[in-house]
Amino acid sequence: MATDFVCPRDDCGNTWRMQADRHGLFDGYGNPPCPLCGTNGVDASDYGDWDCPQGHTFRVYGNGGLKFGMVPRCPEHRLAPL
Repeated sequence: MATDFVCPRDDCGNTWRMQADRHGLFDGYGNPPCPLCGTNGVDASDYGDWDCPQGHTFRVYGNGGLKFGMVPRCPEHRLAPL
């Protein structure tokens, strides 16, 4: 079964397709690394679209370590350095 993957890194965003082996792995990985930058990719169907209170809409691939009920931080509202 072929699976589409997307690199979750904002500055890469590469997409690629891989065929799983008989164990369900992709070259030994559950989430194979991006062929361009090496960041672990995520299943392209595993995403969420979010709307922040300031009106920005953004897409997050993978759960990014979120726990149930959490909302990801809007990429348009990064905290300024102190």
